[in-house]
Amino acid sequence: MYWKNSMKDRLIGHFTQGRPGPLVILIGGLHGNEIEGVRATERVFEQLKNYTINGEVIGLRGNLAAIAQHRRYLAYDLNRCWTEAHLRFLRSGAIEHSKPEDQEAIALLKIIDHYAEQSFSTKIIADLHTTSAQKGSFVIVPEYFANHPVVEALHIPIVVNMEYFLRGTLLNYSCERGFISFAFEGGQIGSLDAIDLHEAGIWSILLEAGVIEDAPANFKEDCASYLQQLASGLPNRVTAKSMHVVHEGANFSMKEGYFNFKPVYKGEVLAKDKDGPIVAPQDGLIFMPLYQKEGSDGFFIVDLQE
Repeated sequence: MYWKNSMKDRLIGHFTQGRPGPLVILIGGLHGNEIEGVRATERVFEQLKNYTINGEVIGLRGNLAAIAQHRRYLAYDLNRCWTEAHLRFLRSGAIEHSKPEDQEAIALLKIIDHYAEQSFSTKIIADLHTTSAQKGSFVIVPEYFANHPVVEALHIPIVVNMEYFLRGTLLNYSCERGFISFAFEGGQIGSLDAIDLHEAGIWSILLEAGVIEDAPANFKEDCASYLQQLASGLPNRVTAKSMHVVHEGANFSMKEGYFNFKPVYKGEVLAKDKDGPIVAPQDGLIFMPLYQKEGSDGFFIVDLQE
């Protein structure tokens, strides 16, 4: 393809046998310190040659500059820049794109826009992430895709309503371009288990989408069983209700001991910053508490979906 030679470092793999079928794009490392999805995608591509493949599978590294420095981002968050205004800026070509994330976003934008115009039976983008808190096994997806078989095949908690709090995410832009897109959060940053979890999730996505024609007996069930085991005790589906935004220079510090989906209660002290204690605004389950220096999402409160 036209982008394959020019983005050799970004491309983890590109596999097709010319058979009709779905398109699955796997993007790891959109946050440069979350490389577990990259490692898992590398593993999967080592094995794809052993199968008959329908459609096309592409694996991409997201923020190459940040991956090289093992940082979430360098100039700005590559998973918050997919707004209409910023896309106009990236497409304008009228100014010098000097920030590292400008070049990263332009490269990914070209690929997504190219494939948005192509015809496949299904088009899927899985954005692979890990979290700084424990029990980070879940999928974030717009509610209109929450019942999609590929999403349900991951057998982990489904989180909806996040698009009302997180603006400019890759999954929101991808959905607008006609992809079935979701963020697959596969465990805690830096854990070996997160690579295994991602690998099982990727295989589940490919199997449910119909990419693999001749999977071994029980392969799909084995992946599902592994994912279900890791998600044991976690809710099936939740809705985001509120978010604490961390502003630059706030000196935000999350209290120790919180993990994804732990119950919290209105008025409970969850964190602190330069202005003092930060309390839970309502009863619910805490979600994605921030235990890293970079990032503006302090925590969310989610609730079981009725």
